[in-house]
Amino acid sequence: YPRTHERCTVETVNDLSLLYTWHGTDPKADPILVMAHMDVVPIEPGTEGDWVVDPFAGDIVDGYLWGRGALDDKGPMIAIMEAVEHLMDIGFEPARSVMIAFGHDEELGGAHGAQNVAQLLAERGVRPWFIVDEGGAVADSLPPLTSSPVALVKTAEKGYIDLELTATAGGGHSSIPPHTTAIGLLAEAVHRLESHPAPAHIATLEPMFRALGPHLDPKLRPILTNLKVTGPIVTKLMSAKPSTNATVRTTTAVTMISGGVKPNVLPQKARAVVNFRIIPGESIASTIEHVRSVVGPGISIEPYGEMRAEPSTVSSTKSDAWQVVATSIEETFPDAVVAPWTLTGVTDSRYFADIAGDIYGFAPFTGDVDDTFGSIHGTGERIRVSDAEAAVSFVCRLIRNAS
Repeated sequence: YPRTHERCTVETVNDLSLLYTWHGTDPKADPILVMAHMDVVPIEPGTEGDWVVDPFAGDIVDGYLWGRGALDDKGPMIAIMEAVEHLMDIGFEPARSVMIAFGHDEELGGAHGAQNVAQLLAERGVRPWFIVDEGGAVADSLPPLTSSPVALVKTAEKGYIDLELTATAGGGHSSIPPHTTAIGLLAEAVHRLESHPAPAHIATLEPMFRALGPHLDPKLRPILTNLKVTGPIVTKLMSAKPSTNATVRTTTAVTMISGGVKPNVLPQKARAVVNFRIIPGESIASTIEHVRSVVGPGISIEPYGEMRAEPSTVSSTKSDAWQVVATSIEETFPDAVVAPWTLTGVTDSRYFADIAGDIYGFAPFTGDVDDTFGSIHGTGERIRVSDAEAAVSFVCRLIRNAS
């Protein structure tokens, strides 16, 4: 991208992350910041043969570009660079400066990449008008809510904490076991935790339901637009499917478990690591309290690892910044209904919460919620080739509309 590197101020942050600044003609206007990350997750060993193509080949087959990072997050990154290069080629000059941040360790938590970029901007007194990062896309439909395409825009994201549960019991020879072993105690605690989910927060869905409005399934519309009365029904409806359940409550996922060293030796300790994605309205503290109340006495609970984040605040859907983002999406994907949502994961943009106005998440690609977007971090990650031009067009419109 020769023009981009010639005309932008390009900085390397903490050796590997990149910060571009395309200086606008109005130095008094706050900049916008568009973001992506350069790193990707690995391919699970042994699953390479399940891919249609080599997962790092970037081959085009059956109308899709296949490969790790196509959606998360090299596709959006390339769309940003292509858009900026194109706008420079046609002589466009932004009034408002455009900043571009590419982190190098988002998949590890972003502590060495995006966090350092955010600190650098804070030290310089830079306050972006708004940020657009990953965290949304255009879903072909949202069953059972609507059969219409929906452009989901992240206005908030869930928090994150890993907790280690440890059960302790007497060791010894397996020929004389106690009534319950450490593994048995831990298994009971895990079962109780999975059987008693965190409370639902249906109010977080109200802005999305309101935006979908007339596009909602006619049978569901009266239920979804009157949550004060129908809350219990909607809770049951949204809790039935993992992808929708994750949008209404703090989720519980037991991801690691260990205990025992030999078949005939009673383990003295058994451990499980449980991942929690915390819904806005809850906190790390309230999540730990929920876990304590469910697993009961005899199980120690400690934070595991360094990765943790409180849920974000909710960005406005009434601000001028929202209008710029929503209009840019509508111009690019005219058949899609633009709707806010809460991202179930965490992104690099959380590090900018103290210096930015509104923070949104949207990747300009389309797909099926479970199939296409379900391939993120999994087998068969891909984007539609037909989306490539639209993705670049969206970023161009975003920069133009923000100016």
